[in-house]
Amino acid sequence: MIRKSIIFTDVPLLKAFQYRELFQLVPFFYFEGMPFSKYSRHFPAVLEYECEDKEEALPMEAELLNRGLSEDVVKLGRTLPESQRVKREILHLLTALTNYCFFEYNASVGYYGVQAPMGDFSTLSPKETEKFNNQISHWTIPAYLYPKVGELLQQQTFTDCTEFCEEATNFMDYYTNNPEADHQKQIQFPPAMEFCLDRYIAMRGDMRKGVRHCISLLADGVESFNYKRSVSTMATIASIEGMANIDFKLYGTADETNRPTARFIRYLKRYVAGRSEEKYKLYYSRRGEICHEGSIFLGDDDLYGDITEQDRDWILRLEIQQAARIALYNWLRRN
Repeated sequence: MIRKSIIFTDVPLLKAFQYRELFQLVPFFYFEGMPFSKYSRHFPAVLEYECEDKEEALPMEAELLNRGLSEDVVKLGRTLPESQRVKREILHLLTALTNYCFFEYNASVGYYGVQAPMGDFSTLSPKETEKFNNQISHWTIPAYLYPKVGELLQQQTFTDCTEFCEEATNFMDYYTNNPEADHQKQIQFPPAMEFCLDRYIAMRGDMRKGVRHCISLLADGVESFNYKRSVSTMATIASIEGMANIDFKLYGTADETNRPTARFIRYLKRYVAGRSEEKYKLYYSRRGEICHEGSIFLGDDDLYGDITEQDRDWILRLEIQQAARIALYNWLRRN
């Protein structure tokens, strides 16, 4: 069956993207009434995806029933685990193989906040301005709601879209020429995106599980890139290490050194660039400094510290992130 979910991106989705009959990304403006604030850095979109209508017992079913939830509500909840797994896998795949972050809100994480206007501050009336300036913070639940959201999420077919995202013409330019979100006006996909997805979907068993875990680590690294610099880099490098281990098991030879550092460098030389060994050693060395010495990036320790050092750190972190994406992209194309 087709399920639908509101997700977010860090760059606007202005055209649809469909992968065969398995999932489709739809811009928010295809749906009447979906709200958007000009001040938002989270851009809403709709993910439509094929998912087996499978029920499985929830860990806390008895407790939920004891608390008064009806059997019908619990029955509905039994379909959520499989749906969430499929959705999470798609979001992680998109984040790992493109230059963007695809994510959803965690409703269990709230915060205090005030409401910003949807339009420009200059358009507020004196009364609205006074109301804004005298707001009281409220505990806020991350959610995207509007009157017709229930109707949207219950639809059982893919939305009929008219324009679809173009693919870039050169994958290396795509991943290395100003890939960060601040330089992007709209989402674009790398060349051969469908083929990479085909290769991933075709995997089975432990291979699929291993690659999925590496993709999840990379997606976590991307999502926390600007906020938890050291943790982000550790997650990204762990993703590379995992893929390097998978690749060595498949293609390693008896005369190659089977140690973590050697596997790491070998993988990046095979799937990113063969003449950058010293750079890859630097990546792995920085991992060791964080993991074994507790030496975090300056921006995590002192956001107002030396800007030159923070700029160097940012370039290094971006290089590692994009190297992980390029290697994964090329690995999927060649396997």
